[in-house]
Amino acid sequence: MRIIGNDPNTPRQTQRVASGTLSTGDTVVVNSDGTVSTVAESSFSETVGTAVTFESNSINWTWAVYDSANDKVVIAYKDLGNSNYGTAIVGTVSGSSISFGTSVVFESANTEYIASTFDSNSNKVVIVYRDGGNSSYGTAIVGTVSGTSISFGTPTVYASTNVSDQDIAFDSDTNKVVVCFQGSSQGRAVVGTVSGTGISFGSYTTFDSNRAANSSITYDTNAQKIVIAYKDDANNYGTAIVGTVSGTSISFGSKVVFNASNLASQSITYDPVAQKVVIAYIDYGNSSYGTAIVGTVSGTSVTFGSEAIFESAVVTRCESIYDPTSNKTVVSYADDGNGQYGTFSAGTVSGTSISFSTPVVYQTSLVNYIALAADTNAGKVVTAYHDYTNSLGKAVVYNPAYSSTNLTAENYIGTAKSGAADGDGAVINTQGNVATIPATFFDIENAFYDNVEFNTSTQTTSPRTCTFKTDGTKMYVAANNGSIYQYALSTAWDLSTVSYESKSFDPSTQDSDPKDVKFKSDGSKMYILGDQNDLVFQYSLSTSWDVSTASYDSVSFSASSQTTGGFGIVFKPDGTSMFYIGSPDVIYQYTLSSAWDLSTASYANKSHSVTDDDDSAGGFTFNSDGTKLYYVGYENDLVHQYSLTTAYDISTASSDGVTFSVNSQTTVPTDIAFSSDGDKMYICGFSAKRIYQYSTSVALTPAQSYYVQTDGTITTTAGDPSVFAGTAVSSTKLIVKG
Repeated sequence: MRIIGNDPNTPRQTQRVASGTLSTGDTVVVNSDGTVSTVAESSFSETVGTAVTFESNSINWTWAVYDSANDKVVIAYKDLGNSNYGTAIVGTVSGSSISFGTSVVFESANTEYIASTFDSNSNKVVIVYRDGGNSSYGTAIVGTVSGTSISFGTPTVYASTNVSDQDIAFDSDTNKVVVCFQGSSQGRAVVGTVSGTGISFGSYTTFDSNRAANSSITYDTNAQKIVIAYKDDANNYGTAIVGTVSGTSISFGSKVVFNASNLASQSITYDPVAQKVVIAYIDYGNSSYGTAIVGTVSGTSVTFGSEAIFESAVVTRCESIYDPTSNKTVVSYADDGNGQYGTFSAGTVSGTSISFSTPVVYQTSLVNYIALAADTNAGKVVTAYHDYTNSLGKAVVYNPAYSSTNLTAENYIGTAKSGAADGDGAVINTQGNVATIPATFFDIENAFYDNVEFNTSTQTTSPRTCTFKTDGTKMYVAANNGSIYQYALSTAWDLSTVSYESKSFDPSTQDSDPKDVKFKSDGSKMYILGDQNDLVFQYSLSTSWDVSTASYDSVSFSASSQTTGGFGIVFKPDGTSMFYIGSPDVIYQYTLSSAWDLSTASYANKSHSVTDDDDSAGGFTFNSDGTKLYYVGYENDLVHQYSLTTAYDISTASSDGVTFSVNSQTTVPTDIAFSSDGDKMYICGFSAKRIYQYSTSVALTPAQSYYVQTDGTITTTAGDPSVFAGTAVSSTKLIVKG
């Protein structure tokens, strides 16, 4: 972007046609037709559409999901009028109504405990159910929407046991689905990966050794955690637990009670604006009232605020979902205090509490087996249910009441210089239009030294590598002829806040010369590359990320069939691949058939040589999605950047011709690491006995003034000559002079 000739002290103006009346000083936005209007808040009233029948038979075990790729709602259910077969139908929302295609059978057997989710990575609908035609095993099937129909792949058994009380959610950070279910009287969870029209699963994990009734699951995109709400049958208490997906497995923190009384029909959803989970349920300990509670995930645990009642009467069924259009959590339920009529209530989260609107009836007859989906394109919520009185499957479109403003960073143009009537010309003082300046990360081409370093000499004078906990609050240094040392960072990713935790691990029983150390993504496993035997050793940590609790797993791996010597190792974030750099400066790729288990490692017949760039290997790493590789060597003291056409496939790497010199800090760089967001880079200086910190992002600083230089770049320097560009309003948006 090049901006020429604006004096920041000179008002800029533009002439536009007014749409509506403008008053002097009004804040003004530009409309899509080029006219301008004053900033205004619009109110949208609550609407409930007319119920539409999608199944003329009785149904149960109903579930609904929105397919955002095809802009369709998919309802799955058990069709009691067709031999209890598992059936699905595709709906299209238009205004306050919904129309349906033809129903499709996905399981020709008695089908129960149906749940579904949308996998936005593969753009597929995934349905899980109990297959009565196959010993009531837990089963999953992948659906592909096309037009107003849906087709299915081959069913896959995920649990060879009688299952019940199941739910499914999509983890958008790992691109996995997670199923929670009741099996063998235990609460269990399993991770699935969609590929084409099929799905595969890892091994299940038990999250509660007691029966976990009415399990409901959601994904917290801010915390990047799975959260399950259920009734713990050991005490009937409402309970929640936080899970972390890694590869094809999931691990859990400790369970937390959110309601210390008997409850039922709990349904959990996630509010991304408030960054909270909301659980709706029937509180048997309080007259079976409809109740909700807000939870905040932190680490591997969750805390809760106070309960709020959305229906002061007996509720017999309830389901909840977050509606991004109104920014509300919508609860659909059967109000037993009013004939078990189908009823909506919409709640708004504020802090750790939630308040609800006045309930509105959508079906004046008894309803059960309720399901919800949020059509984000239409800006509507769809509830599907069994109209018990009339023995029909029905759906209703709902729009909660809400308000919104027409002001955005993109349409803001300035203020009205003087008043103007509708249709008249208006003079606008253009305080600025908004230009988007994309932020970039892992940017070594524009990197710079932060003048921040950490001296390791109190613990070791020969630091070989630096490795960080995934949240940047811990650092680990492997010392040649020494131990693995553990440090704390009071401010994540800031080396100026490092302190030794007086914790270390001596691997000399396996190898007394550690060259590298890496960890499983949850910190429960540690891997050390030893120089004496050129082996990678695997350890378990009884306390995650605490090296003093490490014990050898009696598992090691040798790369001797490919190379002699080893300088560093890196794991793919899901633990299914390991990368090993050895002599003569070649990175080799290995596949772990069981994630994070070195005993299952095998050569993938993939490699990439970095010898031409630097034949004195230091270390290497990837960016967060595996599409970039960074290698540092100490022949030239340069960081080299490569692109991978296939993420984490080392054989597809090629040089970008981009380098960054660390020679001013160290002449023997032996390792490289980045912060998880790519904002910071760290170089281990072996001979200098220091870890150095660099900035590797280009982003605007809100409220900072920026200037255009003679070469067209934007900086914070008001040089001569330079031109005032504007003021940053976010990390990527600049209000420029008009």
